[in-house]
Amino acid sequence: MLLSTMPGKRTASSATPPDRPPKRRRSDSIDSLASVESWDGTSNQRLSIFVVQAKLDEAQTSEIYRLIESHGPRDGDGLQLQLSSHPDKADVIITNVRMPKRLERHLDWHIAKQKPVVTPDWLKESIKRDGPAPCKLFAAVTQLQEETAEHCPKSAQDPEEKKESQDLSSLILSSPGSSSSSRESTQTTKPTSEKIKNNWRSRYACSRASPLVCINQDLAVALNVLAHARDLDGLSANALAYERAVAVIKSYPYPITRETLKRDVAKLSGIGSKVHAKIEEYLEEGVIAETETTLQSERYQSLALFTTIYGIGASTARQLYEIGLRTIEDVERYYNVQPGIDVNDIEVPDSQLFTPNGQPLPRSNVKNDGKIPPISIKVALALRNDFNTPIPRSEVEEMHSVIMAELAEIQTGCISTIAGGYRRGKSQSNDVDIVITHSDIMSGAHIIKGLCAKLTKRLHERGMITHVMHLSGFHAHNPLRTGHWDSLEKVLTVFRLPALPPSPESQPQSRSRLNEGGRRLYRRLDLIFAPPETYWTAVIGWSGSKFFERDLRRWAKVEKGMKFDSSGLTRRHDSKLFVPKSEEDVFKILGLEWVDPTMRNANI
Repeated sequence: MLLSTMPGKRTASSATPPDRPPKRRRSDSIDSLASVESWDGTSNQRLSIFVVQAKLDEAQTSEIYRLIESHGPRDGDGLQLQLSSHPDKADVIITNVRMPKRLERHLDWHIAKQKPVVTPDWLKESIKRDGPAPCKLFAAVTQLQEETAEHCPKSAQDPEEKKESQDLSSLILSSPGSSSSSRESTQTTKPTSEKIKNNWRSRYACSRASPLVCINQDLAVALNVLAHARDLDGLSANALAYERAVAVIKSYPYPITRETLKRDVAKLSGIGSKVHAKIEEYLEEGVIAETETTLQSERYQSLALFTTIYGIGASTARQLYEIGLRTIEDVERYYNVQPGIDVNDIEVPDSQLFTPNGQPLPRSNVKNDGKIPPISIKVALALRNDFNTPIPRSEVEEMHSVIMAELAEIQTGCISTIAGGYRRGKSQSNDVDIVITHSDIMSGAHIIKGLCAKLTKRLHERGMITHVMHLSGFHAHNPLRTGHWDSLEKVLTVFRLPALPPSPESQPQSRSRLNEGGRRLYRRLDLIFAPPETYWTAVIGWSGSKFFERDLRRWAKVEKGMKFDSSGLTRRHDSKLFVPKSEEDVFKILGLEWVDPTMRNANI
């Protein structure tokens, strides 16, 4: 059966989808004019393209068809393209579908294994080269990467360029300007093995599987309240003990009962006598009394509320509580922030700069050109409603698409991965983290140097970045560094997408992205630039979760005599820097079994 380029099926007699414009049929008909020859770098040869329209919106589909038609068959040399109505007759299949099971709805799997299946970015790169780009770099489905490379139309690349493309293939996760290229990156990575899922007895969260929602989620949430309360009170060691217990429970794959508590859970590292007693109480009463009391406590409610304001950490929250503040309105009065004030009207003194954990940031650490205002507690108060509104995955992807399109105007060849909670499978995010590098393995570190500041300036000039929380330049990896920040070039910003077009169709889908006045919401956006050789450690380091990352560093130090952080993986005794070729390679170097991002949710 021949499957349509649209989500539904069609019969073999349907030469073109019924909703395709007439001019598309003219291009489709070329199939019958020439048995399409394979590209070998010589003139007067054509590439036939079949487009799977699923997961492509109308604008993307029109753009692909326009590009193909504008490079149609002609006399002369260069890239010559034509649309195909049949995937089995095509030289290349273009799709934004990234999951094998989803692709099978629109394309026979046997055909997919016999053709290069690539993302739309392959088309743009091929047109830029005036010849077919290396397909492996743009493989739409990870499981078909080798087949895609094998059946890719041959180009007239010289041997050195081919070798570079092979080296880069291990770096590519997504391509600049593509709205969907990294949309399903967490789902298309290698899944976590059953061995890891059964490794719940391990001391280290980085060698266990921790799903986003576990089978004992209610108990984990109840214990997490106690961890949060102790953290707010400055009892970091006590908070860590409860966080460790939560991480253990997140990876335990069976319901915790009196029997399994005695048989398994009580013996696990991280379940001490106090936590054991809390679990017993939960099993007996269905709640933990201290958790219920804490949630009703005025002090806990106020401190927890205050720390939702960017720039106010636990220490500052306690100070505000001790001088009598209890509500957000109290804090607004204290900082003299008028309700409804425009953030652009707030003057920010240079001294009010903070790191993400609420610590004052020295002015010398912020390389600000004087045009982009840094954030302050006043600004954060004015933006608190926007910041506290979760970001849906679709908006995360839109932000990524817009940012990479802007970056492509400054520097071509950049690749990126959306990290953070999005990558771990969360349906909504508190902020957006994007890790960026350049695809040139040899010169990428030099190329990306300074790009962070250039992109920040460009986005500010276009009205998308309104405030800077932190901006640091790149400096060499330091294996002896003990400070909080890694050595990557990064910017932590307040970001707002451009206004939505006045289209009635888009309004219902975008309601969560707008405030009551109809404007786009302000969001927290972190952009991290990594050299190609440390791209994968940066991706892992910025993907989280917090406790997974903590145990990853602890494993590297205790078990392997190594140092791991976002900016590199080094051996402690001689500071040798390892250069992983993939995310999975980082785990191999550390002697760990692979854990996919959706199983790294060791925190609530």
